[in-house]
Amino acid sequence: MIAEVLMPERKRRAEMLKAADTVFVVTHSQGTPVSAMLIERLIELELLEPRRQRIGMLAMAGISHGPLPYLKDNVVIKYIESEAARELFELMDPSSPQSQRYVGALSTILHKGVRLICIGSWVDEVVPLYSAIIQGVSHPNVYRAMYVDSHHYLDDFLTNLIVFALRLRNMGIYDHDLLTHLSEVVAGSLWGHSGHSTIYAEPAVFKLALKWLLYSTSSVPLSSSASVPTVALGLPAGHQHAEASASGSQIHMSYRPFNAAERLNPFFIPWIMRTLWDEPEIRQSEGLRAELQRLVALFDKWAPETKAGKELKYRLEPVRAAL
Repeated sequence: MIAEVLMPERKRRAEMLKAADTVFVVTHSQGTPVSAMLIERLIELELLEPRRQRIGMLAMAGISHGPLPYLKDNVVIKYIESEAARELFELMDPSSPQSQRYVGALSTILHKGVRLICIGSWVDEVVPLYSAIIQGVSHPNVYRAMYVDSHHYLDDFLTNLIVFALRLRNMGIYDHDLLTHLSEVVAGSLWGHSGHSTIYAEPAVFKLALKWLLYSTSSVPLSSSASVPTVALGLPAGHQHAEASASGSQIHMSYRPFNAAERLNPFFIPWIMRTLWDEPEIRQSEGLRAELQRLVALFDKWAPETKAGKELKYRLEPVRAAL
């Protein structure tokens, strides 16, 4: 009786789900772990069939590795927000029941063939970039991107460095956790920024997600329809590496847990950049080598205005001198 009141016409909705050729789930913030577990449950109940249907999930500024760590001590969070909101900080700890349940759901749905696109937001005042793009997870069905609103967009070193690191992840190349270390530089503040909410007002975010859903090759081939090449609708050609990796038998998700509550050592960044410069997979790619050369040129012209940006440039000066 309660279920009928909360969700009228349940039977008709279930039939619609089963009959659909394509299922597109859109999530934001804390809706991301909830949606992953919901999709897992629907597959378990055979209301969704990834072998027959194209199933995709768009995660906008999703809280996958928890919110920004400093918010845990915020007065509003500690004393005003609900218990459910405070529970989100449990996702910072990979050993917590919440994290393990969520990672288990991700592993299941990706293994079954669900396509996942994770899009972070520039100056997000709630969710760090590494959390929004699920930095700890690797799988060919995951695509990562960054939304930058027009007020903050600059074709400068920092913007292009993050795009470069995202491209590496989308090509299946390890970024040596560069995006984790850069997350603090592009984080917003509770006073003056609204990047966490502006992302879902941008139509291009949804268009990119639909391209990934409809024109990418899943790690689990559909039983009744042929796939269209990834480049057909303008997805970056670099992702063909992941597409090729997904063409064989089912691929299990790779997970590298990290404790988001632990303070990062900012002096790792120069070593990460130097390692990427010598990375064989990057050196063998003409396109990636050209991007690195452009980053060097942009670094020389970069004049950051924020404290975090100035500190990043200072730490990278020795690497620039060595190159």
